[in-house]
Amino acid sequence: MMNLLEIKRDLNKSALALLLYVLSVQILAVLLVLLLPLTKIPLLSDQYICMVISVIISYCLLDNIFPKETVTEPGPEKPSFSVLSFLHYFMLFQAAQWIGGIINIPIITLFTKLGLNLSFSEEAARGGSLTNAPMLFYTILVAPLMEELVFRGIFYRRFRSYGKYFAAFYTAFFFALMHSNFLQFAPAFSMGMILFFIRDRHGLPYSILLHFSNNLLAIVVNNLSQDSTLIQGIYGGFLLAGMFYGIYFVLKNRTHFAEDSQYEKEHSLSLKQFFSSPLLWVDIVLMVALACVSLFVPMDAGAM
Repeated sequence: MMNLLEIKRDLNKSALALLLYVLSVQILAVLLVLLLPLTKIPLLSDQYICMVISVIISYCLLDNIFPKETVTEPGPEKPSFSVLSFLHYFMLFQAAQWIGGIINIPIITLFTKLGLNLSFSEEAARGGSLTNAPMLFYTILVAPLMEELVFRGIFYRRFRSYGKYFAAFYTAFFFALMHSNFLQFAPAFSMGMILFFIRDRHGLPYSILLHFSNNLLAIVVNNLSQDSTLIQGIYGGFLLAGMFYGIYFVLKNRTHFAEDSQYEKEHSLSLKQFFSSPLLWVDIVLMVALACVSLFVPMDAGAM
C-alpha cells in the first residue's frame, strides 16, 4: 500500500496533468482558430476541426506524463459484453441524466433570478445543431473517444490501484470538472461514475461505445424535441423509466455494494487525501472561473 507522501505526490501530479490538459486544449484551439484560416482551406477554418486537432495533440502530451511502468489494472479476466449489457448500462445512463437534471433545477433557478446568461451553458449541454457536420463529428465521435482515452484510460490506469470507488470518484469528478459548465457538471459526474464501472467490468472499448451512443441520442433528442412536445414526452418517459431501473438496480445490489465498501476501507487514506491537494484546488478554481465567464456574456451575444 502506498504511504501518505506517495499518495499526495500522485494526487498533485494528476491534478497538474489535468490542468495542463485543459489549458493545452483551450490554448491550442484558440491558436488553431487564428492560424488555420490562413491556409485558405475551408474545412480547416471550422472551430470544431480545430478542437479535434487540439484534443488529439493534448491527449498525446498527457499520455507522456504518466510513466507506463507504474500503470496497474485489475486482472485481465473480464465478463463478456452483450446486447443486454448495453441496454442495462444505457438505462443507467438515463437515470444519471435524470439525477443531473434534478440537481440542475435549483442552479438554473438561482442563475435566472440573478439575471445571468445561461444560453452558452444550455447550448453546450444540448450539443449543438444537427445541421453542423463538423460539430456532429466532434461531439458524437471525437469528444467521447478522447474523453474515454483520458479519463477511463490514462487516469483510470493510474489510480485503479487506489481502490475501485476512489478511482470511480476521481475520474468522474475530473471528467465533470473538465467540462467547465455548471449545467453539465452533475450529469457528467453521474455518467462518469457509470462509465467507470463499464470500463472496470468490461473494458475501455465498451465505455467508448456507450459514450458514443449517449452523445448521439442526446443530440438527436435535444434538437428534435425543441419543436415536438411528443418527442419531449417520450424522452421524458424514457428518462423516468431509467430512473426507476436505476433505483431497482441499486436496491437489488445493495448487499454487494456494502461488501465492496468494507474492502475499500483499506483505501480510506487515499479518499481522505483527495481534496487536500493544493493543485486540485487550482483546477477547481480555474474550471469554475471558466464556467463563470459564459454567465456574464450579454444575451444578444449568446444568440449569435
